[in-house]
Amino acid sequence: MKNNGLLSGHTDLKLNEVLAKLQLVAETPFEKAIPIPAAVNHSQEFFNHEQKSIFMKEWICVGRNDELLRPGDFLTHEIAGISVLVVRQEDGSIRAFINACAHRFARLLQEEKGTSKRFTCPYHSWTYNIAGDLVRAPYMEMKDNFDKTKNGLRRLYLELWEGFIYVNLSKKQPKKVASCLNSLRENVVGRYDMGSYKTIMRKTMVWDANWKNLIENFTESYHVPMAHKKTFALHKKPLEDYYCGEDDDHYGYHQAVQEADTGGGAAHPKNNKLKGDWRRTMVDFCVFPCQLITLMPDFLWYITVLPQGIGQFKATWGVAIPPEILDDIKPFEYEKWLSDLSDYMDVANEEDKILVQALNQGSASTILPTGSLHPIEKNLWQFTRYLSRICQI
Repeated sequence: MKNNGLLSGHTDLKLNEVLAKLQLVAETPFEKAIPIPAAVNHSQEFFNHEQKSIFMKEWICVGRNDELLRPGDFLTHEIAGISVLVVRQEDGSIRAFINACAHRFARLLQEEKGTSKRFTCPYHSWTYNIAGDLVRAPYMEMKDNFDKTKNGLRRLYLELWEGFIYVNLSKKQPKKVASCLNSLRENVVGRYDMGSYKTIMRKTMVWDANWKNLIENFTESYHVPMAHKKTFALHKKPLEDYYCGEDDDHYGYHQAVQEADTGGGAAHPKNNKLKGDWRRTMVDFCVFPCQLITLMPDFLWYITVLPQGIGQFKATWGVAIPPEILDDIKPFEYEKWLSDLSDYMDVANEEDKILVQALNQGSASTILPTGSLHPIEKNLWQFTRYLSRICQI
């Protein structure tokens, strides 16, 4: 793993010093706000602290509900160095477990997705059903009073919201996802019915930057007209028309109305849910800490960003499309349409990769200007306030 801050002077900064810098910026009113302190993205102590204070306690999106269609369909995801297994059950529900055998903790599954009615540990062949129950433990009858019912997989908290699957590693019952995001759903995104969108692709990417650098980049659209000329800038949404939403402990969003009421970015004629300007409105939002979503009447792009070190992250992302849009694609045209869309998304990600890695590289310097935020970068300030609140000791 790369650590682009290794020689920057930020890396060895103590946690209390980083938290003090972060708190100072977070307490500054938005009208006078400055960027997130550089040390927050480069300090090793802060990185260690946020693994415990954020990723071991907060809800993390691991995928979409429709990615697990049949009993036994599973996804694996790594959160704060912990491998998570998410499985569709016989009754249609979904459960989440630690992806480790209850014997001596060998990883059960290496695949990122698949389907199986049994999960067998490669080490000693302990075997579990999709409910996480131990159903076979070879030769364990040699151990007095061994009870299979007490040696199942370690279960985790899991919830569904608007078509997304969230997992929480906390030992205590966390606040419900729906409760945390109720205002966002009621006032903005609920009208789109994201849960009905069909997931059509899922990919991963590893970039050499801090995970928060991608959050910084995604939570503002100030860069779109300049940096996304081949992709998102084609929707022609004037910067003056962007609106940044209310302050909240759990999310931040901004939205804009595009010029055209037909074509890409607009609602299908058969869409009777969206009215007025909402039929051509894009909403970019961040579910804190690390889920990013671009939502349009005809398109949904989600990203989950998870750190692999100070200077490297892995992002899992997917695209989902409303069913009425998919219904218009002729079967013999689908593969080309999907390939073209995949290429388009790859180009958009490459446009962002240059920016995100440059942000990490530039902020590694300990001699920097004060910085300033544009009026439509309010979501970045909101994210900074979230970090300060959740990370304070």
